[in-house]
Amino acid sequence: MTPSWQHLSRISACSFVLLLSIQSAYAGCSANKRARPTNVVVDEVQAIFEKKDYKKLDALYASYLEEKSMTADSISTLQAFFDGIAQSFNTCGSAPVTDDTAGAQEASLRAWSKASPKSPAPKLALAFFTVKYAWFARGAGYAPTVSPAEWKLFKLRMASAKAQLDALAATNKTNPAWYAAMLEVGVAQAETAQKFDALYEKGVAIAPYYMDLHYQAARYHTERWHGSKEEFNDVVERAVELTKERLGQTMYARMHWSHSQSSDMFTSGDVHWPRMKTGFEDILATFDEKRTRNYLGTFACIAKDASYLKKQLDVLGADVDPAFWGSKRNYAYCMALAKHSDTGRLPRCVEYKQSGDVECD
Repeated sequence: MTPSWQHLSRISACSFVLLLSIQSAYAGCSANKRARPTNVVVDEVQAIFEKKDYKKLDALYASYLEEKSMTADSISTLQAFFDGIAQSFNTCGSAPVTDDTAGAQEASLRAWSKASPKSPAPKLALAFFTVKYAWFARGAGYAPTVSPAEWKLFKLRMASAKAQLDALAATNKTNPAWYAAMLEVGVAQAETAQKFDALYEKGVAIAPYYMDLHYQAARYHTERWHGSKEEFNDVVERAVELTKERLGQTMYARMHWSHSQSSDMFTSGDVHWPRMKTGFEDILATFDEKRTRNYLGTFACIAKDASYLKKQLDVLGADVDPAFWGSKRNYAYCMALAKHSDTGRLPRCVEYKQSGDVECD
């Protein structure tokens, strides 16, 4: 058996993958023992929306936009606000998202808009919903997996979203949420890099800590969409530069966490492990939670930094959660690697086909 991560499956950072397909990174579905401050805001907004307390929603939106406030874990409250509205569309696995559930969400947004004709919030939320609904039609797969009918529906809905956002442009030139949505449409409609980047720069000039601006730029410039490794790395460096005063290397860790995971990510030179580690420590300094620390452990394992891996496992204690470590094989390998932190030896793993169990020495 070949030890190391060479033959181990890729670890998935689920919430960030969802960010790049259907919903934002911060729309919380799974409960943590210590609820993220952002998710508290998201859940509160969702509850207010479902109670149809439109006056309170309008007031929250206005205050979040004006104050440019952030949650304790350094996320824009305005972004959390719209994630809370969107969470009613996302069933969080309790039931499949269908055209019926989408129709109900759209009807709720239109009811809000009718009740608050002078508020821009429901109009923006409806445009953002249309963007999500377009991605729902397309699905999260690569282009060859999308049927002609799905492509048609995707393009029609995205064009509708673009038209709605264009109609709101005059009154939202200082609203980072509008820019983030326009960037998402730019990804979908293959906007030219020159126009896309110009829009991105306008958005971050207004609100450099509105995270979705950076995530959409990273998405556009990945190899999967319209860019390259070099372009993606440039976006990462730009995001770090714009946010380092408050967040240090947080964006370096977050963006590579979302996009760069592979068994050779540190040995290939694509990602610098010491910098990635510092970024995770900056995240945990803002808000320490078991999910993030479990993922930090998985990256320490990929980097074969056994002593640092053991340190994270010791801090986690009973909060080590196999669900965050990928496959059974990945988990077993990492646990064994930590045990060898004083020997420098890499584990060897055996998988028993009948039971599916994995043992690593």
